[in-house]
Order: sequence, then C-alpha cells, then structure tokens
Amino acid sequence: MTTRTNNPKGKEKVLVIHPGALGDVLLARPVLYALRGRFPQAEIALLSATAIGSLLYSSGEVDRTFPLEETYLSQLFAGAESLSDFFGTWLSRCETAVGWLRDAGSAVTQTLRAAGVERINLQSSFSPDLVACHQADRYFEAIGMDGVGHDFTRPMVLPDELVNLGEKSLQACKWNGEYQLVLIHPGSGSRFKCVEAWRLATLIGWLIEADMTPMLLEGPADRQTVTEVLSSLPEPVPVIRDLNLSAVAGVLTKASLYVGHDSGLTHLAAALAIPTVACFGPTRASRWAPLGSTVAVVSGTPCVCSKWSEVETCRERACLQIPLEYLIDTCRIQLGRRS
Repeated sequence: MTTRTNNPKGKEKVLVIHPGALGDVLLARPVLYALRGRFPQAEIALLSATAIGSLLYSSGEVDRTFPLEETYLSQLFAGAESLSDFFGTWLSRCETAVGWLRDAGSAVTQTLRAAGVERINLQSSFSPDLVACHQADRYFEAIGMDGVGHDFTRPMVLPDELVNLGEKSLQACKWNGEYQLVLIHPGSGSRFKCVEAWRLATLIGWLIEADMTPMLLEGPADRQTVTEVLSSLPEPVPVIRDLNLSAVAGVLTKASLYVGHDSGLTHLAAALAIPTVACFGPTRASRWAPLGSTVAVVSGTPCVCSKWSEVETCRERACLQIPLEYLIDTCRIQLGRRS
C-alpha cells in the first residue's frame, strides 16, 4: 500500500475500486478528476493493479493505493469479519466508495456498509443497463455521476524522477536527443488487434529516411510481434524492454510521436499528451479510443465480424489494412503537433 504522509487522520476518504487492466483504468481518469472536484478535501484511494496505482499515485492523481495483488478486494468479497485491522479502520473513516465490478449478491456492498461506508455505488461498466457508448462515459454512468469522459483532455504529469528515469533508459539505447524520438509498440493485448509487421517496418523505414530515431517498445507479451517487426527490417532498431510501467511512462515523455494499437501503452501515451497514432481494429474506436486531443485513430475498412470468435478466424483482417500513405501522412501530421 502507498499513501501520502500529510493526510490528516480525520480527513474524508473516498475509495475507488477498479480491477481492470491499464487502458481500462486510464479511461477512468476523468472520474478520478471529477471526484477530486466533488470532494476537494478528501483522500482519494484507488484499489487497482499495483503498477497503474503506483503510477497514478506518483502523478498525484490519487492519494493512496490498495494493490489488487494483495488481499484487499478478496477481503471485501469475504465480508466485514475478514477485513484486516488496518483496512477495516480505514474503511470506518471512508464516506464514499465507487467502483466498476460485478458485485454478485451485493457482497462487496454489504462489507462496505458494515464497515461504515455511507455512500456506495458499484456496477460493472459492461452492464447491459448502461446506454453510454464510450467506455469513459460508461464509467460515469455506472456509478451515477454526471460527466462526459470522452472529452477529457487533462494530461498526466509525471514527477521529475520518472522523467529522468526515462531519459536514462533512452541513453542506454544510445539516444542523445539529437533526433526526434518515435516509439512504436507492435503488440497489444491480442495478436488479432495488430497490423502486419511489414506495415510497421515500412513506417520505420520512412522515419529513418526522415532523420528520426524509431525505437520499439516491448512488453512482457510482445516478444513475438517485436521479433516479426525486427525480421522485416533491413537493419535492426533499438528495443526498449524489461522496464516497469513507471519507467515506460518516463520514456514516453521524451517521444515526439507514439504509434501503437488498442493497448494499455497507447492509452498511457495519450494520457501523457504525447502525439499518438492509434491503429484500431477489430475493436471499436467509438467505445475504446484513448482520450485526448493529441490522439489520431486510424483504421482500415469497418470490421464486419459480429463476435470475437469470428475475429479469431478472420483471414482478411480488412479493419487493420491501413493504407501506408494514410498511416505515414497521419504520423507526419502528429509529428507537427509535437514541434
């Protein structure tokens, strides 16, 4: 657990529960900001995966984190008698709890109420009762708050130590800042959401001819897609790998452009206000596009697959057949934004 030491014990507390992945949590940032406006003196705590919670804490967007990898969420499902002394005491001072999860049998709600939380609003953002289209708007609707998430443009601001950490990581890849840095993330949560390697390799070739420095970002599940891109290049480019999420965020702040798919890193680049080109398909940009005015979404023809099983057997993948001229022109425009 992480917390700031200057929060008075009697300060009003708000608990936000989000067990989702990186991109999902980042799409909920507008709600965090709205809660800050509604409860300006409150301690905002986030129960989420450790990496994203730590990043949002370091950026000052939450005041305390309860790591999902520990037992906090399971305690809430198990009942008030299962709460640890610390968590139970903290919840006894918490007045508001919101979250996006399926609370079967109202188990979490009952635990929170027994612990002393007065205002509780929990609902899955995938509930069929919701009518909003974009996921950011569904987060507002699910917990009964007014707000429009997809218009959110507030950038995440990293502390100097993370920015410096990112710069050191790039220096280890022989980047000295002389040429514009372009970061390409070939992977995503699924290989079915990735454009062909040769298409990214052609883009990288154009970037090199334009006197820029392209580098690949490799996450824990991206080895195959990164290898495919490298094998499509006449000469290798640097690959940034084995960094934690906060260090990757620091690296992103140095980029003049980021190119990726429907992935958590794409949402992170957008949150940091880095000019971003998001290649979308077969997932719908109208539902899942990253937030911010620096984002350009590119796709092929509209996806005709009606369910994911059809996506997995689709051979054409027309939705990801993005014309190279269009992709390169979009990158050129986005690079102008950074300048």
